[in-house]
Amino acid sequence: MLLLIIIAVLAAVYLFLIFPGQSSEEDRAPFMHRNFAHRGLYDNEKGVPENSLAAFRAAMENGYGCELDVQFTKDKQLIVFHDNDYKRACGVDKPVWELTLEEAKELRLFGTDERIPTFREVLDTVAGQNPLIVEIKAEELNAEWYTELSEAAAEELSSYKGLWCLESFNPIVVRWAWKNIPGTVRGLLVGGVPEKNAEKLRTLLTLIAHMMINFYCRPQFIAFNHRKRTKALNLVKKLGAFSVMWTVDTEEDQARLEKEEDVIIFEHYHPDTRYKNTTV
Repeated sequence: MLLLIIIAVLAAVYLFLIFPGQSSEEDRAPFMHRNFAHRGLYDNEKGVPENSLAAFRAAMENGYGCELDVQFTKDKQLIVFHDNDYKRACGVDKPVWELTLEEAKELRLFGTDERIPTFREVLDTVAGQNPLIVEIKAEELNAEWYTELSEAAAEELSSYKGLWCLESFNPIVVRWAWKNIPGTVRGLLVGGVPEKNAEKLRTLLTLIAHMMINFYCRPQFIAFNHRKRTKALNLVKKLGAFSVMWTVDTEEDQARLEKEEDVIIFEHYHPDTRYKNTTV
């Protein structure tokens, strides 16, 4: 009898830890079974760089939703930019938070004439045509600024007429969204921490990958690196979460994943804008 009680208690604790936030069918419907262009419909080799206005215009013209990255400059202005520094995209070896918006605007993306856009410029370009998955990039110094960063992004989105949801690798940001903008569909990103930080974050990453940090931020969707997906996601989906797979870069993976997963973030090919999930 004692053993059964212990097992029951452990099972209850486990369910408490992994239980996701809940979202209504109406709230999740705009995102379900859609393909989202990763950082816009970009092609760095053909003059349409990632996270550029040109990439977001191309995505809208082709009917895709978009995934994009938002973070602060030195003067705490919101830009849409992925990396923590400008080296890969702009050839300038400086962290994002060491340049002001004015200085960042002088840079060019991947040798093109495209500039780094502000969040407002992207929202104006998308103009509510297709839904957005907005990632809050709260890493290194932007992690210390997470409250102001989250508040600034939420303020911009509060007047935006289109459909959107929020996600972050940082559980603190997802928790902030849960507590401060509870009507927002929110998700936890899993499987993308740089190798240089992986060792010191190993325990936390393991807990996140196995859904055992959900109690802290109650994400309504889990955005997994599709190559690092864990079986724990199957149970969490049964408990009410939906799945987002990133970043899918082959049509073969697309065909496999769309049979089971709810949302796909893609790059380097042009899938249909929507697909039917055969498990529903």
